[in-house]
Amino acid sequence: MNQTIRDLVLLFPCGKRPWYDPNGEGLCVWAAYQPKGAVSFAASLLDISGKGNNAGDPGGAGTPTWDTVNGWTFDGVAQYLTTTFRPSNDQTQSGICQFSGAITAGGFLFGCDQAALREFGIVPQWVEYNNGNQALVGPALAAGNLAVAGAQGYRNGAAEGAAIGAWAGATVQNLYIGCKLDTGVPGNFLQCNIQALAIYDCTLTATQISAIAARMASL
Repeated sequence: MNQTIRDLVLLFPCGKRPWYDPNGEGLCVWAAYQPKGAVSFAASLLDISGKGNNAGDPGGAGTPTWDTVNGWTFDGVAQYLTTTFRPSNDQTQSGICQFSGAITAGGFLFGCDQAALREFGIVPQWVEYNNGNQALVGPALAAGNLAVAGAQGYRNGAAEGAAIGAWAGATVQNLYIGCKLDTGVPGNFLQCNIQALAIYDCTLTATQISAIAARMASL
């Protein structure tokens, strides 16, 4: 039994449906990470959806700390994780994150910035949803669940804010966690804890976001 299968057995015993697809719909998950409750930092980087899209550790000063209760802890200065996910420029992607202790103004839970009006990610400090253009809604959320799906942002499973404007131009950056990759350089670091995170390569519905957020909150 390989490491990924062992972790799935521990996280989802007795056939319980996973939080990233709580109704067993076969959702378009690209990767799902659950550092909370993982057996080690190395295990926390595994894509528990089985797609093989594990998170990358930059090493050295860039490596976040980890524990089984808080999940990944980022210092807001230099720590982040990498992924190979590259958003499309037609808003056909979704991201949802369960987190706590977010205190850095302008820091991203996850993000990538191609250039003006070409951004995907979430800023909890004033809440800002990005998927092409941005929707700035406020107030800040220090702990809870935030998601973006297509042109809509969601706070704790409920839609909020106006529709996010469209993309402009091609996408060339991969998604990073705990910051945003900004034209090739990690920046906008966020001091926070991340307990769970999932990325989808389609637009989830409001009903699907609500169900996933509820399951993430109960982790």
